[in-house]
Amino acid sequence: MSPKKIINSIQFLRGFAALAVVIHHTGGYVKRYFEPNLLFQDKFSIGFAGVDLFFVISGFIIYFTSKNYLNNPSKLKEYLQKRFVRVYPIYWIITTILFLSSWLIVQLLHKNIFSIGYPNTFLAYFQTYTLFPLHFAINPVTWTLSYEIFFYFCFALLIVSKRFWIIPALILTISFYNIFINISEIVEVKLNYFNFIFSGYNFEFMLGFLICQFYEKIKLSNIISVILLIIAVTIIVLFGYNIGDYDSYKRVLTFGFPSGFILLALLNLEKNQAISFPNFIIILGDASYALYLIHFPMMLFMNKMPQILGFSLNGNQEILYSYFIMTTIIFTSIFVHKWIEIPVAKRFNNLIDNH
Repeated sequence: MSPKKIINSIQFLRGFAALAVVIHHTGGYVKRYFEPNLLFQDKFSIGFAGVDLFFVISGFIIYFTSKNYLNNPSKLKEYLQKRFVRVYPIYWIITTILFLSSWLIVQLLHKNIFSIGYPNTFLAYFQTYTLFPLHFAINPVTWTLSYEIFFYFCFALLIVSKRFWIIPALILTISFYNIFINISEIVEVKLNYFNFIFSGYNFEFMLGFLICQFYEKIKLSNIISVILLIIAVTIIVLFGYNIGDYDSYKRVLTFGFPSGFILLALLNLEKNQAISFPNFIIILGDASYALYLIHFPMMLFMNKMPQILGFSLNGNQEILYSYFIMTTIIFTSIFVHKWIEIPVAKRFNNLIDNH
């Protein structure tokens, strides 16, 4: 499988997923303080499904980029280095900027925008910077990164030895019981380590993993691919608006599996040279991690700016301002990716290689 044949599909979906989450959060803010259904007529209230799409894509990418490492312990260090550099350097930079900005805003303006209720203990900072499960997040979206790290750890077991497949299999088995069988116990979701380890997101990650593993054997015609795409989108649109953030098994069925169908359909359409993607959203896909990390704090800060400057916006002005915020966030993320994320990643790789 040639990376050249699939990268546009993956980058398109990355960019789309990140953009959906951005619109979801921006629209949620507008809906909270102004009339409902103003921003995109509230159609992107299911934009948080972009997270489920991200997890499916992550499973695909992990297997695609690291399948040659399986059952090869000598490659474990290289694998961990790549995963570390992919996640942590830019995350540390943005998180540190948030902490410093929060402190500075409190000192100058006596307002607390980012870190309301942060416990300010060594343990809290350690967990935040390491993305420890259930860490106190100054940036609310980083809970998903803890799941990414968990997924990376599970795949690392298979690099050490394929015999460790029993551990991911056991995790999936208990996860199935936890979210599909033991439904009565998760009506009121409890944030604990058991539910973190045995979550429905494991199935989304595994779905992407399996799609990549069997991709070359699953050759769909253009018609079948389009039908699959239509079915997936229809499921999301028809049932997604009744799904909440913590509806575990419903998210897997309504967002997770359809996300896998969308991924599989687009990969086949691109392989059949039946589809092309706009360059801008491919660029946005490259910058999707930076976009994901910066969009929520930027949205909070920019939405507070009129109030800080003494302006009052009505509903229509707030809508126009929200479009401006989203545009600013998108172009800022591209700048951060190109001029900060990439150079810093290269720097970290060089430092690790030299040691």
